[in-house]
Amino acid sequence: MKTPPLLLSVVLPIRNEEEILWDACNLFAQHFDRSVGKENWQYVLMENGSSDKTPGIIKEIVQKWPQSISASFAKGDRGQALREGILSAQGIWSLIMDVDHLWDSPYFEWAWRHREEYDFIIASKRADSTLNKQGLNRRMLSAGLSAILNCMFDCVVAETRGMKFIHTEKVRPIAKLCQMRRGIFETEMTLRALRGRLWIAELPVPYIYYRRPRNLMIKKIEQNVRDLFRLYRVMKNVPYEGHIKYRRFCREDLISETTSKS
Repeated sequence: MKTPPLLLSVVLPIRNEEEILWDACNLFAQHFDRSVGKENWQYVLMENGSSDKTPGIIKEIVQKWPQSISASFAKGDRGQALREGILSAQGIWSLIMDVDHLWDSPYFEWAWRHREEYDFIIASKRADSTLNKQGLNRRMLSAGLSAILNCMFDCVVAETRGMKFIHTEKVRPIAKLCQMRRGIFETEMTLRALRGRLWIAELPVPYIYYRRPRNLMIKKIEQNVRDLFRLYRVMKNVPYEGHIKYRRFCREDLISETTSKS
C-alpha cells in the first residue's frame, strides 16, 4: 500500500541554537500534533555553520520525530539553508520559521484553514505596527528596507522576510531559480512569487525578540545595500506574468475567525 504524503514540512534554518532548540521543537510539535496530526508532519532541520552542540541536538530531534530529516552545511548562510530546506521538504505544504519565533496560534490556524486558497502566506511584523516590539532602530531599518523594495521593485507586501506558509510544489520551482543567498534570499523568493502570480496573503503577527540581535546594525545595513543592488540586476530579467494576486488581512480577521471556530 502506498504511503500517503506528509501534509506539512516545518523548515528550520538553524545555527548555534543549543540553548533553545530542543525546547522550541517540543513546543512547536504540540501544535502540529493537534492541528495536523502526529503522523502527518516533519521537521526539516537545516544546520548551517554551527560551532556549539546544535548538531547533536538535531540528531536527538530526528530520533524523537523519525519522519524528520536534516542536513548540515559548513558555512553559515540562512538563505542557502532555506533554499535547500524547501527543495528537500516532503510535505504538501511547508512552514518556514526560526526556532526563536514567537508561536502565534491565530496565524498558523488561519493559514492551515486557508491552505487550499493561498500559495504563499506571509507572517508580517510590519502589517500592524501595534504588534511590533522591535526597538526603534530596528523598526527604522525595516521601514527603510520596505520603502526601498517598494521603490526599486514595486513590492506591495510589507514584509518579505520571516515566517511563511507555502504550497511546497508551487514554490519549489521559484526557490530553485533564486540566485541570492543569506537574508535576501527570502526577498527574492517573495518578489518572484508576486511576479509569478502565486496567490499571496499577508497576515499581521506579534514580533518579540527572544534574544539580542546577533548582527551589528551597521554591518546589516552595509550588507543589505550591496545585496539589494545585486538583487536589482537579477530581478530586471524576471517579468510579471500578469496582475499580481495579493491580499492583506488585519489582525481582527485572524482572531475573529479563530474565535468563531473554537
